[in-house]
Amino acid sequence: MTRSTARRALTGFAALTLGSVILAGCAGGFDSPTGSGDTARTSLTAALPTDPSSMDPIRSGALVVLSVFFHTHDQLVKIAADGTLEPKLATDWTANDDLTQWEFTLAPDVTASNGEAIDADDVVFTYETILGDPSGENYAYLSSLDSVEAVDATTVRFTLKQPFSAFPRNTSLISIVPADTYQEMGADAYAREPIGSGPYVFDSITTGVSYDLKRNDDYWGPAPVIEEISLQPVSSTESRANGVLSGSLDVAQIGPTQVASVQAAPSAQTFSAASNGVVFLGVNSTAGPLQDVRVREAVARAVDTQAIVDSLLSGLAEPAKAMIAPAVEGFSDSVQPLAYDPDGARALLAEAGYDGTPIPFDYATDGRIPLSSEVAQSIQGYLQDVGIAVDMRGADQQSHTLKVRGREMQGVYLNTWAPSTLDGDLPLTDFYETAGNNNYAQDPATAAWAAEQRGVEGDARQEVFAKLLDYSNTQGYFVPLYVPFNNFAAVSGLRWTPRADGLYDFTGTSFE
Repeated sequence: MTRSTARRALTGFAALTLGSVILAGCAGGFDSPTGSGDTARTSLTAALPTDPSSMDPIRSGALVVLSVFFHTHDQLVKIAADGTLEPKLATDWTANDDLTQWEFTLAPDVTASNGEAIDADDVVFTYETILGDPSGENYAYLSSLDSVEAVDATTVRFTLKQPFSAFPRNTSLISIVPADTYQEMGADAYAREPIGSGPYVFDSITTGVSYDLKRNDDYWGPAPVIEEISLQPVSSTESRANGVLSGSLDVAQIGPTQVASVQAAPSAQTFSAASNGVVFLGVNSTAGPLQDVRVREAVARAVDTQAIVDSLLSGLAEPAKAMIAPAVEGFSDSVQPLAYDPDGARALLAEAGYDGTPIPFDYATDGRIPLSSEVAQSIQGYLQDVGIAVDMRGADQQSHTLKVRGREMQGVYLNTWAPSTLDGDLPLTDFYETAGNNNYAQDPATAAWAAEQRGVEGDARQEVFAKLLDYSNTQGYFVPLYVPFNNFAAVSGLRWTPRADGLYDFTGTSFE
């Protein structure tokens, strides 16, 4: 039987089996027992922070949906909890000498949950379909990709527009769909009844309520211990914490203010670990007093980040050394921030002839940075203590984000960046290249280094990162403040390792 004939036969089988998969508007969760006596639990209920916009991996690239797709679909590679790359659908990958061409070798004999074979053709279809829609959410991850081709059934070749050493990490965000099934069903129907090759299959989808998964007993890889997973959107951090404490949730991400109360409960535990993000002060180095590097250095030396972490954030963060976090590829221990030195800050301001002109300080009063108003007020106090006048400009998160994207800040501003690939290339693009939303300095040196790191690997790449990040600190283009922790509440007995990006992967999870 030829490849195309086999695919048509399997697609016909899919049409029969899809009708038996109920993805309709019933209540979320599972009715089966979760274990008793000496039997470990095999069902898990976890909270999602928001409701995914779509269950179509071609269309949807929002991070929250990856907590679902990591279980139901395969990606070429996987980012482990510690940020390292691991094989998934691809067993290995190599590049040519100038890093403009990458070849991935796929695991053989992989099938989707409906029996359709998954091979190089499906990878090519997935990537080409995403490339065909520049407005799609996943397109940005593939902006460096020129073409993709199937060399044979288990080899895929990607040709890039320019060297890109971090390309394999970008593939960790692209979920492979079975091409024939997707095309026969159409995008809308597929989003209602998704079929993947992951370790779990959809049992039911109730938009806004739950995304219920059951273990795929025909999965081509190692079988996970957890048999059933219910992922339920819960927007409020307080509601998520209360859900764990009441027993309606097994694990949920919570804010720093909920950690203490959960830790005090005998039936719960917490997980707190450094994230992949950095909270920082952006600086418009082309405006007012901030045009003087001495004033920018004074701003950096005025702020006691350790005190903010210890007091305001209750120790649930760590001071940042640079504009990428330790969990992110490209971080270097050799890069040091400008140390807290209020007397030195005052001396720098006097040397610069700073006359007390107020510096605008923009921040969001809600949204992406927990306790953002309190953090901004603390920074205001430190700046005023050394003699820097500030004009506080709080706004809602949406308005603040629009000003960041429009590069409209007139002074300093509170912001955060967490690369979904756990690689420094994404933030470097935004911080130091010409079109970057946060790049006010437009320094040719930083743009050159940001481009250079894409064409080298290993120690050579680390050296470029260190050079660029150290230069950024000394020039005061940004003030790295702290790396926030991801905090999770969980029921007692859950054995689970959180990821640095805060997304869920329960394939190695179990209960005591």
